[in-house]
Amino acid sequence: MSELFFGFIISAVFILLFLIAEICAKKGVDIEVTRKFVHFSGSLVTLFFPFVFDTCNTVTVLAVAFFLIMLISKKTGRLKSVHNVERASDGAIYHPIAIFICFLYSKYLNEPWFYVISVLILAISDAAAALVGKNYGINKFVVEIGTGKTFEGSFAFFLTSFLITHLVLLLSSDISRLNCVLVALLISVIVTIFEGVSLKGADNLFIPLSVMFILSKNIHPQTEVLLFQIFALFLFLIVYLLFLIPYKRIGFSGAILLGLINYVIYALLGDIYSVIFFIFAFICSRTNLILDYECAEADAYRVKPIFYISAVPLVCAFLSDFIGAPLIYPFVVSLVSEGIIIKTKLFNNNLNKGLVTTAIVSFIALGVYYVFIR
Repeated sequence: MSELFFGFIISAVFILLFLIAEICAKKGVDIEVTRKFVHFSGSLVTLFFPFVFDTCNTVTVLAVAFFLIMLISKKTGRLKSVHNVERASDGAIYHPIAIFICFLYSKYLNEPWFYVISVLILAISDAAAALVGKNYGINKFVVEIGTGKTFEGSFAFFLTSFLITHLVLLLSSDISRLNCVLVALLISVIVTIFEGVSLKGADNLFIPLSVMFILSKNIHPQTEVLLFQIFALFLFLIVYLLFLIPYKRIGFSGAILLGLINYVIYALLGDIYSVIFFIFAFICSRTNLILDYECAEADAYRVKPIFYISAVPLVCAFLSDFIGAPLIYPFVVSLVSEGIIIKTKLFNNNLNKGLVTTAIVSFIALGVYYVFIR
């Protein structure tokens, strides 16, 4: 059968899923349930993309079409079974983007099972976390003001993502049993943190992409390297929890997020960059060098500003990894720029303007480096 035929079939299935969800919502079914139904079943429908589509053409059309459907329906108040949740979330919009990028990456690597792992975690682990957290969650932690998660839900996410990664790798690859366990442990810890601290449904984008990226770095894993990476990850998390929380400007969620970001920078760029970022984070924890909120309780959290502050340095880290050349000048400039913007309240705490300005300044620093220094 042609790819076009499969594309029509998949489109029809998605439309049917939306209709079922809308009917259920009108009959009084909780919106969280209908939303998870579409998310879970829709992810499973896309699970077989690498085995059905040989080229990217049909997947590109499907991804663009459903991205526009999600975006337009949210803007116009349609598809209430998906969008009409109490919390602010753009997860439905991120979903087709994540599927498309993971498909392209899996084709580039010629590793379809990496795509399968990413989509299964997005479908099953996310649903398990929501189910366990809602029905059995007792021990809660705050991500941001008005947004909370439960440790029980996070543990369910960790356990299911570990099992999915381990079992699929064990059955589909020639990686040794021990290395399958270690890769699964590394992935499950990282994606659990992403799921725990993500805001507005951003985990629908970060989780599958981070799974794909970690797997791409471990196509032929070495046990010693994996053990050291896991040790480094836990060391960063522990250090940030011990050093930052006592100053009460960055709470549990913020400290965990900073620890993960510092580990990513270390894994991609090495010691010098990770030390620079740690010094910046430590200064933030000892001073008011974090964006102010209008309510005093926000002093315990700070997840949203950390995302914005770390965005450009992280992009520099990933670009350095892809092009194989260090970008220390834009990396350092991005941190200094963010520090000046925040300390002087240059944009009256407008996160978007601060991020855009930092990106522009860092891009200029990159150009200066290539033209005058390199």
